Amino acid sequence: MANALPAWTRRGLLGASATSLAAPGLRAQESAITIAIYAGSSAALWRDRIAGPFTAQTGVKLEVFEAALPAAAVAQARGRPQFDVALIANYSAPGLAARNLLEDVTPEAIPAIRDIPERYWTRNTAGKLIGMPIYFSFYGIVYNTDLASAADFASWNDLLDPKWKGKLSMSRASFVAAYDLTLFSHLNGGTDANIEPGIPSIRRLASNVLGVYTSMSSLQSQLGRGEVVASPFYSTQVQLMKRAGIRNVDIVIPREGGMNLSYMLVIPKGARNVDGARKLLNTIVEPAYQIAFARESSSFPMNPKVTLPQDVQQELGGTTEQMMARNYSPDWWIIGSALPQRTRMIEEVLQTAR
Repeated sequence: MANALPAWTRRGLLGASATSLAAPGLRAQESAITIAIYAGSSAALWRDRIAGPFTAQTGVKLEVFEAALPAAAVAQARGRPQFDVALIANYSAPGLAARNLLEDVTPEAIPAIRDIPERYWTRNTAGKLIGMPIYFSFYGIVYNTDLASAADFASWNDLLDPKWKGKLSMSRASFVAAYDLTLFSHLNGGTDANIEPGIPSIRRLASNVLGVYTSMSSLQSQLGRGEVVASPFYSTQVQLMKRAGIRNVDIVIPREGGMNLSYMLVIPKGARNVDGARKLLNTIVEPAYQIAFARESSSFPMNPKVTLPQDVQQELGGTTEQMMARNYSPDWWIIGSALPQRTRMIEEVLQTAR
């Protein structure tokens, strides 16, 4: 995993002619920012559909740094990041904030956050905002359509049926602790803070799995080949599989609802261009950007005021309002704050359940 940017990303190489008259040692921090995003296909989206329009709109050049896990890149930077903004899953924010690795933001600094329903804002223990939620996907059940139907997984509890023993898959412990455990706890009368009611379901699910997938591509391959029948999975990845020509997969939201998985932009402590970073946070929830994310990466806008084009709604299976209402949205601060302990517990469960 990279812990520093390659040389070409450094500010000294950005628009040298624009700074040639500046005093020695001054950085061109008003003219450029760098964002750390997940490595892979989303890089083209940020470079081709986001960076150019943002630069034209604000005058701040946006460059992209690909990281295996941007949250880990923030942690490794230890307050001296080579980037100004990071895209992270909401559950990653509490651990970083607890280590004082994120800048606070305010509604006055990013007024566009008022377009986001307040229940999706992420605050630290002092009640201060720590980022801008920008889009979400949903967590449902992906299945091989040659081997099963949506009716086979009408409920999350259908995954626990012994008939699926050796035919399912599930993610590694940290993701199970954040997503599956929270979901099954909610379905069994627990809360985000009280996850005990979900543990028996996780144990039963683990007893049905053929194996734990360690990458999304490995599960995609297993599903496409029919090596596994189904698994809890991400809506965005299923849509990408379909776009890649894999036709024998689909995703269902069980009758209890799925889970909305939200992502946010944060400013790491020590960012060189905080003002430019705030501009990105404030701009990114405007319709043009939100629709670009939906069209290119199959995510839903966090801004419910944005109306998705009809073809996008059809592909994604509904509108933003419908998905916000249909799926459960946890308190990610509670989940993220307890994640290390819950991950260790899930590791023990997975070791003993099979």
